[in-house]
Amino acid sequence: MRLRNYLGTFVATSTVLLTLACSSQPKANDASYEDSVKQALLQADLKDVRVSEDRDKNTITLEGTLHSDDAKAHAGDVAKSAAGPRIVANEIGVQPVGSESEAKDIASNQDAAIEKNYKAALIAQGLDKEHIRFNAKNGVLTLKGSVKTASQRFEAQQVAQAIPNVMQVVDDLNIKR
Repeated sequence: MRLRNYLGTFVATSTVLLTLACSSQPKANDASYEDSVKQALLQADLKDVRVSEDRDKNTITLEGTLHSDDAKAHAGDVAKSAAGPRIVANEIGVQPVGSESEAKDIASNQDAAIEKNYKAALIAQGLDKEHIRFNAKNGVLTLKGSVKTASQRFEAQQVAQAIPNVMQVVDDLNIKR
């Protein structure tokens, strides 16, 4: 009888401890990479870069302005090294010192041209009837909406990558089932 009580107490205690231990561990899919990217950028003296994370889309987005293309590329490399499996969308604007207003105008015009060229390319490929929305920001073309098949999704990505001045394509397209 005494052995049964000890055994029962041991099993109950073990169950409680195991439950507590499992519930306090973070789940792999709940991992946030935003803080580690921010910390890595601070250590690289890139404090003017803003970071946001979209866990649903598995994306880390970099925003802000830097004074050279090299600094933008460096920020992207630093973020990629700390972002784990997340896709890094580098939407940082480049505004050389003394030419900030001209740089803003040029970037805005380039983004508008990217959007117009992509729209024309979708029409040429027969994808204009799909529900594809898109937005260009600092050379990053983000695709949203839905298409009917995986091949249409792939074609929309390929068309986007071929547009002049597109530095990166972020694919948020869904396939309708």
